[in-house]
Amino acid sequence: MDDLISNILRGSITSFMNVLLLFTLTKPKFGRGSTALAATLVFVINIATTFWFYMYGDLTALSRFNIVMFIILGVCLKPLSKASFMQWSFNFLTTLNIMMIIIVLSFHLGKLFPYPQYTHTLIRLGLYLAIILLLQHYLQPLYRSVASNWKIFSLLVICIFINLSYYFYVTDDIQNTLLTAKWPLFLLVMFSLAAYGTVFYSLKSFTAMHALETENLRIHHDRVLLSQAASTMTEKLQLMDKVAYEHSIVSHDRRHFNSTLLGLLKQGEIGEAITCLQQQNEIKAPESRIYCENKAVNATVGYYVDLAQQEDIPTKINLSIAAILPVDSLELALVVANLFENAIHGVSLLPEGKNRYINLTCHQVGRLLLEIVNPCLETVTLDSEGLPHSDQEGHGVGTKSIAAFATKYNAELIYHVQEGLFRVRLLV
Repeated sequence: MDDLISNILRGSITSFMNVLLLFTLTKPKFGRGSTALAATLVFVINIATTFWFYMYGDLTALSRFNIVMFIILGVCLKPLSKASFMQWSFNFLTTLNIMMIIIVLSFHLGKLFPYPQYTHTLIRLGLYLAIILLLQHYLQPLYRSVASNWKIFSLLVICIFINLSYYFYVTDDIQNTLLTAKWPLFLLVMFSLAAYGTVFYSLKSFTAMHALETENLRIHHDRVLLSQAASTMTEKLQLMDKVAYEHSIVSHDRRHFNSTLLGLLKQGEIGEAITCLQQQNEIKAPESRIYCENKAVNATVGYYVDLAQQEDIPTKINLSIAAILPVDSLELALVVANLFENAIHGVSLLPEGKNRYINLTCHQVGRLLLEIVNPCLETVTLDSEGLPHSDQEGHGVGTKSIAAFATKYNAELIYHVQEGLFRVRLLV
């Protein structure tokens, strides 16, 4: 009776833990509740179908039957998993391999303690829990990568399964086989663990190398993007400098005109003075404003304020940016240019009657806080990374440039869209 209880307890733990292990290796479709229900169902079926073997103590036939029964149940449990059939089969074989390794280890380790029939069960439970926790906290991403590439590793898993299952099927007495083939089984267990360990270690190294290469490519891409954008911004700043230079010439000419006008008035040539004034009124001098001390940002803001005015978009500018910044002034000007350009584009899409404006604020108190706000269409959305999403070809380059700037200077970049209002905040 004592042996019957210990055998049923050990078999129940094995059945229940196998299902938990199987759904640890794969992604369940319906959450933890379905996994627990499946594990309970397998436990009930296992007890119902194997009770005869426990009654007669035929552990050899039981070991064979359990493997066959678990294979049948595995096919039935497939709909509860998100994995493909081949990935599920790969996970299933891995579960069987781990089960046979645990049976071998727990059988021999149990004999080192008093009451081996119960110690055997406790060790088996401990090994299952240790492997499940190891997978959940450390190895699960690596294992799922292995399962995704099952074509590469399937031969290894199948070979391990064949070698381990041989000792469970080609025997008339499973307990005697476990004793007489102790060292071959230990060597096989060591080989299996070494094979899985090598796969995990190699995959981890390759993954780290790939991540490093990807990061280097991303950094290089960001640098190229910033370089190209900075080149474009340089051209724009040169154009702004040209406009400012022309404005200074006009101012200089205005002083000469005022002197000429004053001379005509002193000489009593009122008609000639009136003619000069009429000609002067036909010339519209460019307006120049100082928004901040930083020349690059100031020129950029002035340029885009003019563009906004041409689109009949009111602007409200409140800047406090020093001439010398902890970041590259040209790159910051490029960010302002991209934000302003995107804002003008977004506001220009609004239908007639909608409130149209652009508010740009930037304050430098220790760190630089820049914010731009404008109304937008209700259809504007953000992608999974929190960046503006656009299906239009050619759009999105400016957004990538802004993100590259934020990455370079470890800045906080936040986009927010709510109730038709688009807001961007950049904290450098």
